[in-house]
Amino acid sequence: MAICNRGQELYLACFQFFRCDKLAGILRQALLLFFLVLFRGISADLTVARVTAMAKTYFRDSAEVPMTVSVGTVVTDSTGRMKHQGQSTVRLIFHGYNQSSGHFSLRGDSGWFNTGALRDSIVGDVTAFMAAAMISPFKEQTRTVQIIPPSTVLVSDGECPVLELAPRWMVPKQFCGTGRFRLAETGGELTFEHFSFDSMGRPARARIAYLGDVQCTAFHADLEFQKVLLPGDSRPYFWPKETVTVLTTNKGKVTITNRYAAKGR
Repeated sequence: MAICNRGQELYLACFQFFRCDKLAGILRQALLLFFLVLFRGISADLTVARVTAMAKTYFRDSAEVPMTVSVGTVVTDSTGRMKHQGQSTVRLIFHGYNQSSGHFSLRGDSGWFNTGALRDSIVGDVTAFMAAAMISPFKEQTRTVQIIPPSTVLVSDGECPVLELAPRWMVPKQFCGTGRFRLAETGGELTFEHFSFDSMGRPARARIAYLGDVQCTAFHADLEFQKVLLPGDSRPYFWPKETVTVLTTNKGKVTITNRYAAKGR
């Protein structure tokens, strides 16, 4: 850096460094080479067929898995003022995916006085397992899968119905929109790392606790995966590690955060 401006302070030296055309050109070339090497292994071999094969392996049937879920709920009005905040822990038993039908099953338990937290946690549970359904090869819906180099898989639905919520739950009755999977390569193995979802349906009416009668305008979700090995099975499963869902209405937002841990781990 002193090549450009020896007598300056460090921050001025850095500034002058990037003004040196020759050195800046060398730096750009070095950075380009670095990223090409970093992502070459992922983007060169990433295909839709490979991604769906990964989904079939990682999102497969499993034995019953008991999990604990730390759930936090925040409700804010249209100005951002908090209307409600809750934090609790519930129990979840995941019964596995059924790849032949595209369905999954789970059972939650919270105790008599904690049913509100259980109801909120279901939003993240359903979202997490619907992520697997969006990329699994058995789906017959009109859905496009696109590879965006170096490590993103974009899944898009066609025309979507209104954003109607499921009875009793703050989750879309039909997941229809755009999903993005971010992949990562560790030790030569390509895995799912992150999933995000954005609804595309038109607004629909609903009644939400602490907000009242509203128009649901958007549903967004972020999901971090965790890789888990079960006794007697050498192939890993992918389960949710954390989900953050945001239901946006004309009167405010409901944000629900779930953090998952398999019991005994």
